[in-house]
Amino acid sequence: MNEQVTRQILWNIPVPFIVLMYSLLGLLIAGFIYAGVRWYRLVSLGVSDDRLDHPLERVLLSLRDSFGQGNVIRETWGWMHYAFYVAFVGLFIGTTIVVINSDVRDLFDLFGLDLYFYYGDFYLYFKVAMDTFFILLILGVLMEGVRRAVRKPSVLNEPPAAKVRDNLENRLGYWFPMSMMVMAAVTGLMLEGARINAAHPAFTEWAYVGRVVGGFEGALGAGATYHRWLWLVHVLFVYALLFCFPFTKLRHLIFGPLNLFFRNLGPRGRLAPIKDFETAETFGVSQVEQYTWKQILDMGACLECGRCTINCPTVNTGKTLNPKFLVIEQREHLLDKAPFLLAAKANGKQAGGAEAPAWDGPDMITQVATEEAVWACTTCGWCEEGCPVGIEHIQRIVDMRRYDVLMESRFPTELTGAFKGIENQGNPWGLAQEKRAEWADGLDIPEIATLADPSEIDVLYWVGCAGSYDERIQRVSKSFAALMKQAGVKFAILGREEMCTGDPARRLGNEYLYATVAAQNVETLNRYKPRRIVTQCPHCYHNLKNEYPDFGGNYTVLHEAEFIDELIQAGRLKPRGEINQRIAYHDPCYMARHNRKWDSARSALGAIPGTEVAEVEQSKNRTFCCGAGGGCFWKEEHEGTRINEKRFDQLNEVKPELIAVGCPFCMTMLEDAVKSRSLEETMRVRDLAELVAESTGANTK
Repeated sequence: MNEQVTRQILWNIPVPFIVLMYSLLGLLIAGFIYAGVRWYRLVSLGVSDDRLDHPLERVLLSLRDSFGQGNVIRETWGWMHYAFYVAFVGLFIGTTIVVINSDVRDLFDLFGLDLYFYYGDFYLYFKVAMDTFFILLILGVLMEGVRRAVRKPSVLNEPPAAKVRDNLENRLGYWFPMSMMVMAAVTGLMLEGARINAAHPAFTEWAYVGRVVGGFEGALGAGATYHRWLWLVHVLFVYALLFCFPFTKLRHLIFGPLNLFFRNLGPRGRLAPIKDFETAETFGVSQVEQYTWKQILDMGACLECGRCTINCPTVNTGKTLNPKFLVIEQREHLLDKAPFLLAAKANGKQAGGAEAPAWDGPDMITQVATEEAVWACTTCGWCEEGCPVGIEHIQRIVDMRRYDVLMESRFPTELTGAFKGIENQGNPWGLAQEKRAEWADGLDIPEIATLADPSEIDVLYWVGCAGSYDERIQRVSKSFAALMKQAGVKFAILGREEMCTGDPARRLGNEYLYATVAAQNVETLNRYKPRRIVTQCPHCYHNLKNEYPDFGGNYTVLHEAEFIDELIQAGRLKPRGEINQRIAYHDPCYMARHNRKWDSARSALGAIPGTEVAEVEQSKNRTFCCGAGGGCFWKEEHEGTRINEKRFDQLNEVKPELIAVGCPFCMTMLEDAVKSRSLEETMRVRDLAELVAESTGANTK
């Protein structure tokens, strides 16, 4: 086809209208600059944080998760957002093509470059694509509007009005931007129909929606004048939409990809250590400006979509903590406090400047976040799993806990015993350290210190506090040890040299205590230099593997599920005894979600003859917390219903005869839930190692 198959850009549009369009463009650019500088100043209030490592990987991941929308469409209702997002991007690209073939074309002509391609086959395909994008945008936005207005899902609940500022952004909410999207799309299709009526171009069948709309407009007598004024209305709606990006909640379209670029590339769930313990004047975070700039950027990037709450254990059991509300409330607090912070920063740069005004607003921990919310978090990680823009909730909560514990000695009274126990006896129960290895008496399990050559062992078995002291979990330790013996694994334990990894102390904000025990454990482990470490505790696993490197400990660490499956696959363990039961496997958060490991447990269970593993909806990386994480095992739940009972009810939906676990704390929490339902006679909770040992006939005595 030739260049005649096209249309004249800005046909029938008078010069004053064009001048107005470009004047609005200038205002739009100024608005973006103003909003960008404003947020840059706010984000710059935060503490420095290096987030520029691996730039290419960051770019690729940001493109995948922002433009690819992978974290959005995981939810069944995500297709609505995906539809109008793809449509909007398509229409933006289409508008850019039109600009290139009109205004920018003349600029490139000066350099002898011909960029005109708005004709022929391309033009016809372009018309089909643009009509399709218009329809997708309209349908996607309308369906999302119905969801918000009719279904009103709980994930879209808003924070208490008293904690939300009465400003333009909050008054407009999402309704105004969504309305502008629909109106821009509708008037775009009407404009196409009006142009068909007024100019009578050929090949109108390619504008398969516009020509239908044009038929209705033509019946009403629409002509060139109608087209001209409709163009102006369409332009005004488009600019109203574009102005939403810097000044309404639609800013997440810009902040989202940016926040994803600066995401944490380290292990999920890893907490950053406190630097310079000896010289720091304060620990943790009590003021919003003490957060890092990335944590402040998180506040601006929040979509308020509520995906962080879908499997949040505190939200689903009626507790104060709501990760969505927390981020929004801290953002609103930041915006309230910003004038004072910016004035203080300016005065600090000006010699002899006047003293900055004092902040007399609400306290961020006790009044904005509230102590109930700060201490409710189980650090299970669902909030970060669900968030489509990479907000890091756990660190901001633990930072407040650190301030409470280290600066104010303010924490739930039940935690005192756990802290003292770890400090004095190396375990949160406070039981005698010399009794740590008594569970292995008579089992012929060597302590590594007694070996002439520690390097001869295949693995070091890190038993953990629960496996060493808790009578129920000791049976798991014996089963796991029996399996390793049966498989001919050369292993040893640290025995009395093993201490708590410090996980409860760290998650509860007692970073000083954590650093102390971590340094001691690293010193011990580095002395023996184990080739591999294996443990049945996901919390020990996570700390040894992901957090001890910050203290000089770099180890190859395996969870019991990985090691057992490895031995089965190698033929060193041969499950033969049948366990003819329907099993629901509960994925521990610190394995499945934080460390993305769930296949080994299912593979090992599947190797047992007669077993049927029934999957619940909340499994693998979408698992639901048992309630013990984040140090919550050591304190009481004073709000709502119990998390472990909620989790048991989910597992019970698939009518299992047995619940399998791979974590000592999950074991305790789920057994307590079984007892609370008076089902001890019909429902058992057993560890993976116990089940495999039963099937292989391993001697656990």
